[in-house]
Amino acid sequence: MTRVETGDAGLRRRWNQKAGAAAVLVVAALTMAACSSGTDTNLQTAPAKPKSMTTSSTANPNLPAGTASTQQKVLNAWLAAEEQLYAYMDEPPAPLRADLVAGQTTADLFPKLADYYVNQALQSEGIFLIKLKTQLLNGPTTYNLGNPAVTALTPTTATVANCISDTGTTTASGQPGPRTLAGGSGGYSGTWRLELINASWKIATFETTGVAKC
Repeated sequence: MTRVETGDAGLRRRWNQKAGAAAVLVVAALTMAACSSGTDTNLQTAPAKPKSMTTSSTANPNLPAGTASTQQKVLNAWLAAEEQLYAYMDEPPAPLRADLVAGQTTADLFPKLADYYVNQALQSEGIFLIKLKTQLLNGPTTYNLGNPAVTALTPTTATVANCISDTGTTTASGQPGPRTLAGGSGGYSGTWRLELINASWKIATFETTGVAKC
């Protein structure tokens, strides 16, 4: 699977969705699909909370020494964003799908996303989570956030490079989810662009490529 996109990002082992008006149509279609397929109360349990691991998140020595503190703030923001995304992936899918059918939006269902993502990245991750829950998929049981590093930095923008791996999404029976929805163990390597907005670093765009392992 291969993707390159500037908001959703390249191959993040997630589904490809262009930002903009198409996103509204996708959400509407997913809602209709959820209505037609019904809600199985037996699918409301989620796996044990994912265990995460970050090998390191130290300052990049190739950047000016005076930026070490800012680099750490960027890395902390990036880590918090990814951990929140995995936390939402881990929530039981059936209740969320029922809420979606009832008319709730991504902002209602995943309110903390806006604390860490903006612009295309916010829209993309919201749509991904909606599709995940509409398909009644559970999140990975474990994930590894790897060795994130700041590779570029200006007063208002930063780029983080990294490779993330996880055990993949699963169905209620424990089978791997579709590859287009991060099913099966694997990883994704790429870059995330963050912007400083109201004194907070947030992910605005990302581009990733799927890999067998990090």
